[in-house]
Amino acid sequence: MRCPTLASLLLPATLCVLTPALASTQATDNALALDNVHIVEAEHNRVSGRRCVRIHGTRITSVTDAGDPVCLRGARTVELQGRYLTPGLIDMHAHLTLGPMEIKRERGRAVMQALPDDGIAEHNARRLVAFGVTTIRNPGGDLAAAARYEARLAKGELVGPESFNAGPVINNAELPGLATVARNAEEVEQVVHAQVEAGADWIKLYTGLSPELLKAGIDAAHRHGRPAVAHLESIAWPDALQMGLDGIVHLMPLSPDLLTPEQRTAWQATARGSTYSFFEWWEHFDPEGPQAEKLVAAYQQHRPVFDATLVAFHAAFVQDQDNAYKDDARRHAHPTLLAHWNEWFTFAIGWKPEDFQRARAVWPKVQRMAARLYATDARMTLGTDMSNPWIAPGISLHREMQLLAEAGVSNERLLLAATRNAADALGAGDRLGRIAAGFEADLLVLDANPLEDIQHTRDIHAVVLDGTFLTATALDQLKGE
Repeated sequence: MRCPTLASLLLPATLCVLTPALASTQATDNALALDNVHIVEAEHNRVSGRRCVRIHGTRITSVTDAGDPVCLRGARTVELQGRYLTPGLIDMHAHLTLGPMEIKRERGRAVMQALPDDGIAEHNARRLVAFGVTTIRNPGGDLAAAARYEARLAKGELVGPESFNAGPVINNAELPGLATVARNAEEVEQVVHAQVEAGADWIKLYTGLSPELLKAGIDAAHRHGRPAVAHLESIAWPDALQMGLDGIVHLMPLSPDLLTPEQRTAWQATARGSTYSFFEWWEHFDPEGPQAEKLVAAYQQHRPVFDATLVAFHAAFVQDQDNAYKDDARRHAHPTLLAHWNEWFTFAIGWKPEDFQRARAVWPKVQRMAARLYATDARMTLGTDMSNPWIAPGISLHREMQLLAEAGVSNERLLLAATRNAADALGAGDRLGRIAAGFEADLLVLDANPLEDIQHTRDIHAVVLDGTFLTATALDQLKGE
């Protein structure tokens, strides 16, 4: 058996290993057969009978009954003994190349920057795959760094997920590596044009834009054939969706226009701004009130692409305690980012013990709003805000699913959000996110049924990446274990 290129370039001793018990036949035509496996059919909330999935090169060529001679003929066969197969997972909010947030002195003043780091990108990429994440959307970062990553991936010089990229977010202030300033509609058009020319798949708009510039960004993105996604605060989400916005990130609406006049007055009377708003705003918002109804109706009508990134906020809310996020970061985050979070940069800078208590007190409201939005017909996906504080690559997507499940989102909806919905949102639903003939062979083999318990997505037996079967031993090496 000759190892696939991906395996032979990186870990030739382990990435393509099949034990004698698994390798029942020798490949004669570059075919791989995954036999005796249940396909998780999340759209029907069921698993199939035992199937045989035949892969040739990087594509699935057929899905037939287990033991089908045509599926097995001439293929390298992996006997999966009744395990469970899902499409590879998709993280829609993974800042793959992002380096640490730093402060430098420039002309006598402090300047923030978040420059790309190719070493961090490679570290993240390996661990994403190790946890079953085979595709990502990088929703804001350096496009030259993204292009370097894609070039190395294409050459087989590293192992990682396919990436759909946005450039630096378009905002009212510059932040080298992460944000580009645009002060008027003409500058917005220039930035969008330049990003599209540089390879941007999405256009990311940010919190500091006025309604007029947000609309200019949406229109410019559409003129250039790109969807526009936004992180919004002052502008209410229903208003932005009415402008034609395609997607929203983070379940932190934080808009005064989503509070009643009485709620708004009470909030603004004591609001401290910054990340304190992560809980202060929620103290006044009613997830069952009329403004919440307005949000739900807007999602139902406009069907935006949305990722809640609950994990990023929950990690901040429990930062004063020992917790699983810190354990994940110690094991899987890049050492440079981990040191940075331990030294100073987190979403809870300046928070006192009572602030953490208040944050945890509003968490049921966040959960309730998440459940309501994920019950709509909007294009709900999953994201983590990877490379931000305490968000370790790969494992954090499983944490996100668990948080949403605890909020009341059904397991089948979560699995669809992590696969089919995300692929469709990326415009790649004709080749990603499904297990069917003609689709790319990015797959996750699980030891237990995730429809019964979403935490079973962590019980990873193997990952298939671009048609290459990665064993548990290979995945451990990708994690650095």
